[in-house]
Formats: sequence, C-alpha cells, structure tokens
Amino acid sequence: MAELFEFPPTRSNRAKWALEELGVDYTSRLVSFPKQEHHSVEYKTIHPLGRVPAYRTDSYTMWESVAIVLQILDEYSDRGLAPAMGTPERAAYYQWSVFSCAELDPSLLDVMKHSMHLPEDQRVAEIERRGRQRFTACGAVLSTALHHRDYLLGTRFSGADIVLGYSCNWAAYTGMLENHPALVAYYERLQQRPAFQRVFSN
Repeated sequence: MAELFEFPPTRSNRAKWALEELGVDYTSRLVSFPKQEHHSVEYKTIHPLGRVPAYRTDSYTMWESVAIVLQILDEYSDRGLAPAMGTPERAAYYQWSVFSCAELDPSLLDVMKHSMHLPEDQRVAEIERRGRQRFTACGAVLSTALHHRDYLLGTRFSGADIVLGYSCNWAAYTGMLENHPALVAYYERLQQRPAFQRVFSN
C-alpha cells in the first residue's frame, strides 16, 4: 500500500486531498516536526531535505506536493481528475498547477514568516510588503481566470483545483484571500467537497 509522509497543515495536505478525492487506499505516516522527526537519518532516506510531503509506493518514492498530485491523478486517470494528455485542457491544468506553487506559494510564505511566524526582531517589513504585492497581482490574474467559472477548467473540478485550493487555504490563514471576492467564492466551493473536509478538518 502507498504511504504518504505528512505533517498537516503543510503542503502535504495537497497530496492527501488528491488521495482522498480518488478514494484510494494509502497509509498516513505522520512526520512530527515538534519531535524533529523530519531531521532524522531514517526520514532523510525518504526525503533527503527532511521536508514533507513524501510519497512511497512499491515502485518509487517521490516528493514535492504538486508533483505527487499530478503523478497519482495520472495513475488513476479513469477517475477524471486530470485532462487527457495533449489537450488544451491539459495545458491549462499544467499552467495553473505550476502557477500556484511557483507564484503564490513563495509570496504566501514570505507574508506568513514576516508577519506571523518569525520572532519580531527577525521580521523584515519590506519582504512582507513585496509578498503581499505579488499575491495581489496573482490574485487579480486568478480572479479573471475564474470569472463565470466554477473551477479552473470550467465546470470540471480537477487536480489543478487541489493545488490552487491549498494555496487558497494558506491565503485565508494569512488574511489575504478576503481581498479577492472571486477567490473567496471559489474557495467556498472547494470547502464543500467531502474530501476537502476530511483533510482540513484536523
């Protein structure tokens, strides 16, 4: 059985959400950050940087939350959460998945660290300001993309929504989502999904 090495509410929730949407069997392996288990020699044989998530099957081990989502949805392509290869929908699916982790996540991390998590004497206001500025620009792009759409690919929920949905969860935590009504409405739709509720209720 596949194993997901996770520590909620980190980006391991992306991989867990995908697994829950698919309804496949997997074993959750909690990697305790407070206990420093992610720095153990044993865990670093699974993820050499000591981060989560990691995903292990009988055939392979991989990490990076978005890569795991894309991989497992392809393995269960009959479930319909990934568009067919070579289609325009697949192009958009790739674009928004990478956009979420490459554009949104770094700005969210900067804001979270420099307004909430770092000791006050280590916070840099300029880094926080630039993070908020980048997120605002990205939020405007997403709001346009979601205009009159339920999901990123139209009426069809896909793995791209799992990837972006996690970023929206993070943005809600930092208080930045509320400035983008289209994203708020989109995130509210995602929150109604039973798989989302199973993952994020903890």
